[in-house]
Amino acid sequence: MTLNSQRRLDACAGTVLRLLLAPMAALLGRILRRPHDLGSASTITILKLRGAGSLAIAYPALLGLRRAPRVRHLRIVTTRSMAPFAHALGIFDEILVCEAFGCVRTMAWLFRCEAIVDLEMHSRLTNVFCLLTCARNRIGFYTNGRSRRANLATHLLYCNPSGKVYEAYDQVARLFGATVPPLEECTRELRRSLGLPEERAAIERSAIGIAPACSALRKERMLHPAEWIPIVRSRGRMAAPFHLLGGEPDRSLLEELAGLLRAEAPDAAVNIHAGLPLEWSLRQIAELREVLCVDSAMLHFARLLGTPTVSYWGPSDPATLLRPAASARDEIYYERISCSPCVYTALLAPCRGNNLCMRLVSDPQRPRYYPLNAGQVRDGVHGPRTAASGAAGFDSESLDGGIPGACRSEAGNARARSG
Repeated sequence: MTLNSQRRLDACAGTVLRLLLAPMAALLGRILRRPHDLGSASTITILKLRGAGSLAIAYPALLGLRRAPRVRHLRIVTTRSMAPFAHALGIFDEILVCEAFGCVRTMAWLFRCEAIVDLEMHSRLTNVFCLLTCARNRIGFYTNGRSRRANLATHLLYCNPSGKVYEAYDQVARLFGATVPPLEECTRELRRSLGLPEERAAIERSAIGIAPACSALRKERMLHPAEWIPIVRSRGRMAAPFHLLGGEPDRSLLEELAGLLRAEAPDAAVNIHAGLPLEWSLRQIAELREVLCVDSAMLHFARLLGTPTVSYWGPSDPATLLRPAASARDEIYYERISCSPCVYTALLAPCRGNNLCMRLVSDPQRPRYYPLNAGQVRDGVHGPRTAASGAAGFDSESLDGGIPGACRSEAGNARARSG
């Protein structure tokens, strides 16, 4: 079953089941009158079934939750493909793998657990799953209609679809009295759990990582392999050793890119990392000079590890996904056209695969570059990081300059209305 088919099933079946179960849940709530005090919850279950990048974005909130004095046991319910990413974070005491035909067994295992947190903000079936565990405390999110989930969850948190995703995750940590650590502290903790030095050594590195693939959520985030060659060439990196990063399903894509790199630079060493243990790949990423990538799990894990990143955006908005950090070393290329961002706002991409937004930012002659510590967006070309674009915190206010003129006045009015 394709991802779009799964999303349609989630919307249809989830809506029907919510309509059927919500009245019964409300009635039982009035009869049983169970207390929903989070102060007594010491075992917390996280539900996250898809999106390894989202798991990395939520890592600071989860780390804060793990460190909370009242939390003794932190576990996650996830899928088989997500389990290696959850294990690599090193903060979960227990990882439960839940597949389509094993969800009943998982619900039975979690029956009447103390607290379950649904991090699948856009799913309806996960609301039903949490309800059927009969957990004493069920924490979920709503994006528009609170009443649709009011009887399914005991605690509802608001997630602004156009806001910062990491702030929604941080609400969960604060709900349990936890403090969200800064990204620099998260980097040290993750590197320690992977057996790496806590601080990235200040030595000159030559190896370059390229992560051209992303999940099936929106393949339009990807560039064609041939489009990476002018990007690498314009950055003066053709003689560097290359590490091509991805999973086993991405092997054909990585091999095609490797062939193009070898044709362009016959003397360059090209290594393909596909189907290798995730933790080994993360240790390699931690030692790279920089990672060239699109919006993907590799980008967010590279940022967590303190590795400089150069990222290209189109269907998704960097302002909503990249957490601020004083030590972040990122170059971000994004041009917000009329249909961008479309991830989570449209079931199918409006361009039907003709991702013009990615064509614009990948053109070395006219990229839209977002410096991380400047007050506005500058037009520029791909090139080495300058003093003006060095290590600095991510400032989402600087993204307004990248909105096309036709949209800029509307964005300004919206900001004025929101205060």
